[in-house]
Amino acid sequence: MKKKKKTKGQVQTQRHGNGVAPPRPLRSGPRVLFAVADSEAGYTSYKMWRLVKKLKDDTGWNVVGVTNSNWVAKTGEKLGLTVEQVEIQSPAISAEDRLWAADELIRQTGDVVIQGSSLPMWKIMAMDDFMGSLLLLGAQPALPLAADLIIVPLMGVDNNTKEGCGLYTWMVAQAREKGIPIIGLEVSPLGNKFSLSQLPADHYAVKSRWSRDFLIRQGIAQAQQVSVLKWEEAYCLWPGREEHTEAYLDKEADLRHMLGIPQDRFVILIPHHFTFLWEIRKILEALGQVSQPLSVVIRINPEASRRQYSEREIVLKSYEKELRALPQVVIDERIGTGLLLQLADIVISPFAGGTTEQALRSNKPTIMCQAMGEEGWQGECLYWEPKPGNIPGLIQAWWDQGCLYQTRLATIAAELLGKQVKAAA
Repeated sequence: MKKKKKTKGQVQTQRHGNGVAPPRPLRSGPRVLFAVADSEAGYTSYKMWRLVKKLKDDTGWNVVGVTNSNWVAKTGEKLGLTVEQVEIQSPAISAEDRLWAADELIRQTGDVVIQGSSLPMWKIMAMDDFMGSLLLLGAQPALPLAADLIIVPLMGVDNNTKEGCGLYTWMVAQAREKGIPIIGLEVSPLGNKFSLSQLPADHYAVKSRWSRDFLIRQGIAQAQQVSVLKWEEAYCLWPGREEHTEAYLDKEADLRHMLGIPQDRFVILIPHHFTFLWEIRKILEALGQVSQPLSVVIRINPEASRRQYSEREIVLKSYEKELRALPQVVIDERIGTGLLLQLADIVISPFAGGTTEQALRSNKPTIMCQAMGEEGWQGECLYWEPKPGNIPGLIQAWWDQGCLYQTRLATIAAELLGKQVKAAA
């Protein structure tokens, strides 16, 4: 085992040909192994490492990335992460041996057909499933896995490699043998018929409510075993990139500090406009009836004014009574709407505009509340509601349907380990 010399700005990285070495003394907290194989790293445009870093930053634990690829390891190291590489290669079988084994399988099962058909079994498994599995013969690393918790992607049908599958199977098998809790992570979308490919987990972190319902419907997990990830964390597991979410991942802690809003607080964003003073007053009044603790962010334009009053002064004078009735209201002109949209759990706007269009593209739950305006759904997540008094019931219905339940991966991990995580603004 070789260790890179640790210098300022570098991360110490360990490479292992046959497994993940026993942990070094921990600086603080549990040791968490987060698996990122070549297939999932590529599928997410390498953003998956952002989720590993966020888990480490949110908890302060010893979070270690585990991969089968030297190149993937380097992309994780660039974010300041400790990454351990595990070689998944079979030394035990040659190409000639694989062909011989497939030929023998065909000879032994030539008369076995799929029930109710005339299709020989070997035609659908000999050259793919059987021969492919031989590539992992003898590839299991020799060293034991040492961790308090492991996080492993659920394998998909559209992006996988034999080495990645071998890495995940080895980690889950070791964890099951040692009683180490497992979080299964949705990277490839769930819903395909290959449910047997899903390795067992103690808890599942998925990207959407649909995926949550799928796991429950298929009997793979109970409702209490599945959590929908926060929007920005699910983004780390999608293909492609989006500039506002990238910026939010970099600046979330700074934004929350500037606004005084702690993590896990339910946040409502209201874009302000002078034309809709009545609607916004009634929206704020209605939000006073919402039972969940919430923070309201009113986005104003620092350059806008009416007569001698700035927009901030008009907000404070026009809604004085309604503002006092809410737990927390932040009037902000410093942060752009693109970033505030990422922070918000729901958008309530008195007018259609740039913020609501971004929300629609991002599947961010949105209520368009304009007096004498339209009523009904626009897409899956935007509802036009002309009567402000109906807003609390609409929000409650979304809670009851599970549309607003989103959880940080750090919270899922902490609950599984019986730990507490940071909740700083």
